[in-house]
Amino acid sequence: MNREVLQNEIQAIARDAFQKPELVITDMMCAADVDTWTSLSFMQFLTAIEDKYCFKFKMMELLQLRNMGAVIDATMRHVNNV
Repeated sequence: MNREVLQNEIQAIARDAFQKPELVITDMMCAADVDTWTSLSFMQFLTAIEDKYCFKFKMMELLQLRNMGAVIDATMRHVNNV
């Protein structure tokens, strides 16, 4: 799967998790950029990604997910089994 397709799919998940139907994600987007981004909504977002792509983030990965770009890159590694 290429990054653009994955980003679009993750954007759809983010729109649902953060309850922002108009949300457009960028690599640098972080919690400060989305007023509905809470620790709970972020965990729901990550769980939805794990469910969609049938994998689990490792604890060390979770600690490094500081922005959307990091989330997309980590998901890419799992989806493409890198």
